[in-house]
Amino acid sequence: ENMFNLMVIDAKAGSGKTLMSIVSAMRLIDLGQYEKIVYVRNSIESLDKGADVGYLAGNEEKFRIYNMALYDTLEFIAKKKLKKSEHQDNIESIKSKTDDLIERYNIEMLWPGEARGRTLSNAIVIMDEWQNSSESTTQLILSRLDESCLGIVIGSNRQIDNLYLNKYNNGLTTLLKHTKFEHPELKMFAITLDRAVRGKFAEFT
Repeated sequence: ENMFNLMVIDAKAGSGKTLMSIVSAMRLIDLGQYEKIVYVRNSIESLDKGADVGYLAGNEEKFRIYNMALYDTLEFIAKKKLKKSEHQDNIESIKSKTDDLIERYNIEMLWPGEARGRTLSNAIVIMDEWQNSSESTTQLILSRLDESCLGIVIGSNRQIDNLYLNKYNNGLTTLLKHTKFEHPELKMFAITLDRAVRGKFAEFT
């Protein structure tokens, strides 16, 4: 049984937080502790309206843009799992391996707006870029999880793109505050990661 029900990670850009969360979730599923991964990400992408995903046609394309961090992560894992002889650089091989990962680990992508009325069970629910989510969105998602779930909340208070939120009132900050107190009904853990592994550019930001 896991020591924690909810983990909160505040990490700077390029620290590998999405990758660590996905790989850890896969490991727990391999161990038989959970059945699926549910990836939740808010749709606030940029302060520049011209770059807003609302201007793109088709829900599928928007969905892919919203979840680019997840697809990038899955492609990275797929490449690592493909041996040199399996055409590591072949686009079709990588896509096929990525699809295999999505199927094997029952990876589901969820928009916060679709969560109402859902109950999530036996799932590791990864809430990414959570500095862009409000307290009410946080409550909405967490209230969907039953006691067989593990929640992982990740984000960076240095990268808030939501005009209506700041570092004091967003969902990530709210949960970080809660981890400082005992909650008998929920075992929580928080960590801050300061190191960027993506390289010089991420370290600079």
